[in-house]
Amino acid sequence: MHRATLKRRVRARDLGVRSGRQIELALEPAEVGAGLTLVRSDLAQQWPLDLEHSQAGPGCTLSGEGAAAVAFVEHLLAALGALGVTDARIVLSGPEVPMFDGSALPLLSLIESAGLAGSEVELCPLVVAEPVLVAEQGAALFALPGEPAELTYAVAYDHPLIGSEFAGFRPGADDFAVELAPARTFITVEEAEAARAAGLLQGGGEENALVVYPDHLSEEPIVPQPFARHKLVDLLGDLYLLGRPVRGRIFAFHTGHRHHHALAHALAAQAR
Repeated sequence: MHRATLKRRVRARDLGVRSGRQIELALEPAEVGAGLTLVRSDLAQQWPLDLEHSQAGPGCTLSGEGAAAVAFVEHLLAALGALGVTDARIVLSGPEVPMFDGSALPLLSLIESAGLAGSEVELCPLVVAEPVLVAEQGAALFALPGEPAELTYAVAYDHPLIGSEFAGFRPGADDFAVELAPARTFITVEEAEAARAAGLLQGGGEENALVVYPDHLSEEPIVPQPFARHKLVDLLGDLYLLGRPVRGRIFAFHTGHRHHHALAHALAAQAR
């Protein structure tokens, strides 16, 4: 494996669902070895997009601190990781990555349109050396040594239209663009109403997420096991805050960003 950046600058503009603002996202090449850098062009601030500068937020991963923090970086990280982009500048004109249709597919297409520039600089994966368990309140996440790398996710909701699902993904063997990228963010209508009341959803609607109503979905999913597959996107994105692929067997049940970050920190400690 080798480090890679982008060939050219690309950009897209869409709604920020949390802020209700139109936000421009630009992806730019970076020096090999520079890592991923997040830039708030509206605030003239920048910082590394990595585990040290990120944390779990309400329903998303946040990068940065205070008023400069950027929400919803996880889908972009998953797409960058799937394509092997290790070094790039991510420039945003606002406080979140646009949600687009709620899947990673538009972001994956944007990165592909920039083209990839490889290098001769080797990139060593983070190998799971010892078992790690993160568990609390009905959620469990654990990593085991093993090859080939594989992630599996199980969900179990009381809602009859979500229910129980199980999905797996093998990085390097399975096609992210086909298997995971089309799986959209999902939210129940009750969760959406609560988020609006809390000021966490000032824009967006069915065009930005798969909305689960009591008796129907806002749209028929285009991939099987859509809920578990989207959770895998979130997990992959959060783990890519480590800056390199993880090699091991990872199993998740009903986890969120807080659990993913705890696992990433434990794996980073193993690698020291």
